[in-house]
Amino acid sequence: MSERAIFDSLKDLPLPEVRFYPETGSTNQDALDWAAQGAPDLALIVADHQTAGRGRLGRSWFTPPGAALAFSLILRPALPQPDLLPLYSPLGALSVAIALEQIYALQPLIKWPNDVLLNQRKVCGVLAESLWQGNGLQAVVLGIGINVAPASVPPPDQVLFPATCVEDAVGTTVNRWHLLAEVLKTVIHWRDLLTTPSFLTGWQQRLAFKGEKVRLENPGGETFEGILLGINPFGHLRLKMNDDSEQTFTVGDLKLRPLS
Repeated sequence: MSERAIFDSLKDLPLPEVRFYPETGSTNQDALDWAAQGAPDLALIVADHQTAGRGRLGRSWFTPPGAALAFSLILRPALPQPDLLPLYSPLGALSVAIALEQIYALQPLIKWPNDVLLNQRKVCGVLAESLWQGNGLQAVVLGIGINVAPASVPPPDQVLFPATCVEDAVGTTVNRWHLLAEVLKTVIHWRDLLTTPSFLTGWQQRLAFKGEKVRLENPGGETFEGILLGINPFGHLRLKMNDDSEQTFTVGDLKLRPLS
């Protein structure tokens, strides 16, 4: 791995500052700390090896050296709107999905709200975290982890969506930094379009299990079942319940699984 290769891949993108770490605990934590110190909009942290990465619901995300992408992008919204925060993780997932389509002609799907699946297997996770000063939103850190090579895939366990990697889907070696650049280019394109119909359409077109019966479960064990209708403009999941009523669910700590 050449650090220069990373910067060469990113040279055409409007990134004011890029920090590369051969090893770190969590790129998201590094980015939150950097943002608190005044890092500019679109400042980027990339790590080759991440030892304490984190995902939704407190899950860990391990990034072995040389086999995956782990990066965090600092976004400073021009007009901070806290009600748009649920859309930032899907922004990352949509950007990864589009990049995989455009570079490798794959057909990824987005499991609400923020996982990218290839053939019902998880290839990417996204975690958006926010930095506040009092009641004011200062920045959003968009953290993305992508399994690229087979070494990044953990051993099978009893999870519903086992892991996979891009190289297994493509059948050949993947240039991590080319993929990184394409994902970032796509994030930059879509970041100002979060409230537009085109963003919602792009997400809906790639939404996993649309039209299928699914179950949602909250941390207390309460479950909800219905037909997945889609997403509303606020990023909430729309379900047609068993009594034919429609109910919406915010991201929170809900877990989603298909029943069909």
